[in-house]
Amino acid sequence: MSLKNYPALKSLSQNFLKSPLLAQKLVDRLPLTTADCVVELGAGQGALTFLLSQKAKKVLAVEIDAGHSLRLKERIQQAGQTNIEVLHQDILKADWQEWFGILKEPFYIVGNLPYHISTPILFKVIEHKRLLRAAYVMLQREVADRLLGQPGQKAYGVITILIGYYARVFTLMHLGPNAFFPRPKVASTFVGILIDSDRFPKIEEEDLFQWVVRAAFQQRRKQLKNALVADGRLDPKIILKALSQNSIDPKNRGERLSISQFVALSNSLAGLAGQDGSL
Repeated sequence: MSLKNYPALKSLSQNFLKSPLLAQKLVDRLPLTTADCVVELGAGQGALTFLLSQKAKKVLAVEIDAGHSLRLKERIQQAGQTNIEVLHQDILKADWQEWFGILKEPFYIVGNLPYHISTPILFKVIEHKRLLRAAYVMLQREVADRLLGQPGQKAYGVITILIGYYARVFTLMHLGPNAFFPRPKVASTFVGILIDSDRFPKIEEEDLFQWVVRAAFQQRRKQLKNALVADGRLDPKIILKALSQNSIDPKNRGERLSISQFVALSNSLAGLAGQDGSL
């Protein structure tokens, strides 16, 4: 069978690396050893799969496309590879705990992510952080810029904070549209995501923290006090007191607050609302 029998599907946002040399460069930048296990998200035609298997102890190659899964299994069998297992699964519906059960240890995530589902996958990385060593993923440049955003920048927003609290994100490589086929309309960035929440104070109420962040950016040009008051979850007096406790100007905008300030604000709100009984 030829790879031409299994073309990239637009419906799955499939864009494959064109150059084996580029694929090798990407894998060379990963800190993998023969003691490590990898879950590859979106294995596709196997551009990274075999290279990963040369560095890692075990690779679970997850692919939603039935044709690519079948062809990849055939290639693995033909090559006599014993440390690659192909899983025909939907990344968003897959049980990450099952992957942990197969590998018997924390694993690395590596993948050229379908751009239309990259954000929910990033949140799954954080959701399953206790199962992971780190994640190394290809993202649309715009999404990578948002992960790396700083307070006051246009790219800074909800995903910057909700991912940034739990992980350090750094750039490994920038790639242009010509690095892929079919050629996407956007540039890409390969990033590393290292789980590390010890840089910030502990969050007292996870749900409240997420609400504060999302509310602050719901209408990002809105003053922070007005943004938090808008949905009526908390008494405006509590919100004003929490802002005052943290020396945050109520007229400031959420895009100006650092991750540490969001944590401190949500923790103050949790304490005050708990005293008031309104949380």
